[in-house]
Amino acid sequence: MDYLFVPGSEASEQLGRQIISRRPNTALIERPPAQNHFVGLLARLGAASVNHPIGDILLVAHGLQSGEYYIPLSRSVGSPCDFEKAADAVTADTIRLQPDLLRAASTDTLQTITVRLRGCNIGKARPLIEKLQQAIAPAGGAVNMTAPLHFDEFHAIHGGWVEYLAHKFTLRVAQPFKDASGHADRPGLLAAFDAEGFTYLDGTAIPTASWSNWVPTNIHPSSANWRQSFNFTVDLDPAANGQTTVAIHREYRYEQLPITWTWTAPDPGTDTARLNLLRTSLPQGEVNRRHLYDPSYDWPLYERMGFTSIDDMVDNLDWVFPYRHGTFHYRAIRHEYTVMLPITDPPATGANPVMQFYNFFPLNAASGPAILNLDETNGDLFLIL
Repeated sequence: MDYLFVPGSEASEQLGRQIISRRPNTALIERPPAQNHFVGLLARLGAASVNHPIGDILLVAHGLQSGEYYIPLSRSVGSPCDFEKAADAVTADTIRLQPDLLRAASTDTLQTITVRLRGCNIGKARPLIEKLQQAIAPAGGAVNMTAPLHFDEFHAIHGGWVEYLAHKFTLRVAQPFKDASGHADRPGLLAAFDAEGFTYLDGTAIPTASWSNWVPTNIHPSSANWRQSFNFTVDLDPAANGQTTVAIHREYRYEQLPITWTWTAPDPGTDTARLNLLRTSLPQGEVNRRHLYDPSYDWPLYERMGFTSIDDMVDNLDWVFPYRHGTFHYRAIRHEYTVMLPITDPPATGANPVMQFYNFFPLNAASGPAILNLDETNGDLFLIL
């Protein structure tokens, strides 16, 4: 038996709990508030009422490719789990699978299970997943892990739900797309998406004309509407509940992400020198008592943001740095424009794109069997450890 654990309570997490619990041979584990964390899950799996060895563990939570997975590890280590919390769990030995969960008798060989993470783009945060694997692996044994490299989405269709993966086509820029008069520059944004060279999963280039279909007229919606959803018609192969054509969703997102740094030092007098002070102070300073910007750190914070180095981060953001009472307050805003597009085969002219990589979870037996076509052995879809 495999076990599903979804500690979050947001609408998307509740939906994941409702849907994936319909996966064949899968039991949902729910814990009271004080035990609603990974350690609490392990305690429940150790109960006499659970047959051992257990099967795989499925975790469902929000994920960010910057390395935040929204699951609490223990009562004292809350959500989200990040690289530092996972590293602390390795050191403290707090979330390790106990051998008795992985064998029927003490003389048996330990079974190797897979911890299957569900959460958008979390597989792109490989250092975090590797550290979690290290923290969870049983003494004297091993554990496999999988995590999506793309958005992980759900959508209701007739008779059930489909779970599918979606591309994350993102432009990260220092200034918003605006023309000389300060108005939104949609043509400039479309040209930038096209110039980036994005492709479908199989490497086929995205046609220039497609961006105009996927990017709305209002490219800078209010922060309350930063994520906009649109219908997207696809053909299913194989059919689900007799349906070969369904409407699912794609999205357009616009986010403004602030980046800040505070440093106390004499004013060096010129803007060039002030930015050089930012470069030199980042590795020296601490974030949550760790030198997270130090290039020698296991996973520097600037890499999680998508920069290759401190220089890349300093040079490719527009910084302001007011100086008050001997302290610089550095601040920049990175603007992110994202098209979330379901992973499909490139569509032929006039045809719907075909979606093959998906799961179908039926509402009941009358809707037919479950379809599990999200291939977790496909390294283009999932990180596989």
